Amino acid sequence: MATSPEEYSAFQSLILNSSEYYRQVQKNTGDVSPIGDCLIRLEGQEVTDFSSQYGSECSISYVAHNLAGKASVFPSYGDYTQACVFRTYGPWWQLAPSGRKRYQRTPSDFTSEDFIEVSFSECLFPVRIEVYETFNPGAIVRILACDRDGGSDIDRGKITWVTLWSGKPRPCRQRPRIFAPHLKKTDFATNLIRLELCHRYLDYYTELDGIKLVGTKTPPCDEVCIHQPVILDCSDEADGTLPAELQREIPENDNRNGQSVDSLVDHIGDLSVVTDDSSFITHLPKEIIQLILSYLDLRDLCHLSQTCSLLREHCYDPLLYIDLNLQPFWMQVSNDSLISLIPRCKHTQRLNLSWLGKGSHLCHSHIKRLLESCTEDLCTLELASCNFVDSNLLKIVIETSSNLVELNLSSCTKIEDFSIFSVVPLRKLKYLNVYRTKMDTTSIIAVLRLSPDLEHLNIASCLHMNSHINLILMEIGTHSKKLKSLDLWRMKTVNSEGLSHIYNNCPYLEELDVGWCIELKSENQCFINLARKCRRLKKLFLTANRTIRDADLIALANNCPLLEQLDILGTREVTKQAIICVLETCKNLILLDVSFCLGISASDACSWRATYPRRAIKISFQNISSS
Repeated sequence: MATSPEEYSAFQSLILNSSEYYRQVQKNTGDVSPIGDCLIRLEGQEVTDFSSQYGSECSISYVAHNLAGKASVFPSYGDYTQACVFRTYGPWWQLAPSGRKRYQRTPSDFTSEDFIEVSFSECLFPVRIEVYETFNPGAIVRILACDRDGGSDIDRGKITWVTLWSGKPRPCRQRPRIFAPHLKKTDFATNLIRLELCHRYLDYYTELDGIKLVGTKTPPCDEVCIHQPVILDCSDEADGTLPAELQREIPENDNRNGQSVDSLVDHIGDLSVVTDDSSFITHLPKEIIQLILSYLDLRDLCHLSQTCSLLREHCYDPLLYIDLNLQPFWMQVSNDSLISLIPRCKHTQRLNLSWLGKGSHLCHSHIKRLLESCTEDLCTLELASCNFVDSNLLKIVIETSSNLVELNLSSCTKIEDFSIFSVVPLRKLKYLNVYRTKMDTTSIIAVLRLSPDLEHLNIASCLHMNSHINLILMEIGTHSKKLKSLDLWRMKTVNSEGLSHIYNNCPYLEELDVGWCIELKSENQCFINLARKCRRLKKLFLTANRTIRDADLIALANNCPLLEQLDILGTREVTKQAIICVLETCKNLILLDVSFCLGISASDACSWRATYPRRAIKISFQNISSS
């Protein structure tokens, strides 16, 4: 982000020039992205599934469904409510107290954090996918197409997804663009496209204004595919990356203990091996073989196990599957895959099944057998955005894995009945994420009463709890004394009395998100009391609370020395002096969002960035004009 008037002026010019370019193309050709006569272009018809969104389930602002239909913002650039926006950006959520430890042996080429699927009115052989990016481009890391016919087996519940394009996440220049990379040629027509995104390198929320499928009714000739213009080129990449101090804190998706395979190869390459009739690998101690295998991801272990019986035995060692992350392989995992993993899972402690079920129908009985094979060692289970998880499977999960410490059901929208939580207690539970689910008041209260060690709770965007959220907060204050993080994003009926149950009874609280909780009023002293009584706070999101005042910020500065992340987007009453007080006093602060704060300008943010270079100071905008 700009740290001087000169940088900001250059930033404005780039955006204006890009917008003007597309407008001129549209004026001359009738379209911002002309196509050949032989091609058909379709707008997205419907968003069929997604993993997260910034907006509310009962709103049209900043929601995932805005990706479908006619682009309404492009070629303008900025923060517009009509766009599709996801829940997170940058590294901040991972750096917060509720951030989860990454899984060992996650493939280095898997960087996806969010997904969205869009259907089209007709099936076309894809020649080009156009994504209209109107704010902070560069999040898309994979584009996939669904082969509903030739590559799918409906009888077995198998659906084939093919990767049309994939790339690494990287920061891009701030300007509107049509992202349309070269696609892999396919031999099938499709009407369902999936985008996967990684937000790690984004400076702020990415915004997508539309998606279009360009293709043909019959298989296109090679010339049509080859001569498609690549609207994105290498010059679109920005020069910078994340600040150095953040790079040290964010682990890449590399291999065991953060060490790369290359470092191991460098040492092995120095060895001189004398071969004879038998393989030298058979002469290595078992511990050395296991050490080598610990650097491989799951895909490599499966491949290596097919080379010889000795390596198969080593690759099937359950100690290599203490962390088992199947999310990167959501396209391939089937019932047969689950059965084949069962002998290897008797020591599995952390199991990630997020996003599964899209490539194949998964039987509840097979999931149950997999969970039973983990015995009592299983402490973490992640099922985020799994459409196969319904009320019956939830019952199986809870009854089979009653020793769970961490449970992630984020965006499991097919679960209608959570009453199993009232029947089977999860007494060891410390982490629960039910973001965007239909979790009801009775069930969450049962969890709170039966799980006294609960430390992290995410009940954001749970509409079925909204009418009784303050009763739920009272129960949290009564039963969850060890609570460290609480996400109440978009729980709009939270009031000052409800919040008082948290700050009066949860002294260990380190993270609180009350973004878009519009019933909270500064005049009731709730934010001042929060600062005075929760002195361990590291992250506080007060997004879109119009009543935040200088006194609230000063109370935070005086009482919360550990504060690292603060979001006061949209407040109308805060002055520059109060913000400077926070910047000066909170030495650990690394993120401050002052977007749409009345009286705070872009030049103020530039000045503060120059003065406090180790702080990421965010200020959004809706429109940059030539004036």
